[in-house]
Amino acid sequence: MERILVAFAGVLLAVVMRTMLPYVEKVRKAAEKGESVPVWSPRYLVTGFCALFTSLVIAVLAFPTITVPAEPTSLFYVFIASFGYGWGFNDAYNKILVDWR
Repeated sequence: MERILVAFAGVLLAVVMRTMLPYVEKVRKAAEKGESVPVWSPRYLVTGFCALFTSLVIAVLAFPTITVPAEPTSLFYVFIASFGYGWGFNDAYNKILVDWR
């Protein structure tokens, strides 16, 4: 049971990180250039919740297709493998549905 929880956590964390990374990178670059960093707006909260909801849906859709090893491998390996799977799944989702508008 703990392997399944670790695998799901890896997929979910990867999807959330892949979803939020472009915004964090944009803020970091603006701060490095000395440009004004976007001021907090309540719209960011709504956008963040939508992104987290989408991330959860993607993780739930991606998780059944991953094979969690039953043999005695380390939990770190399970986490890293599922993290990579979740990152790739979300990257494909972003490329197809978001970047090809």
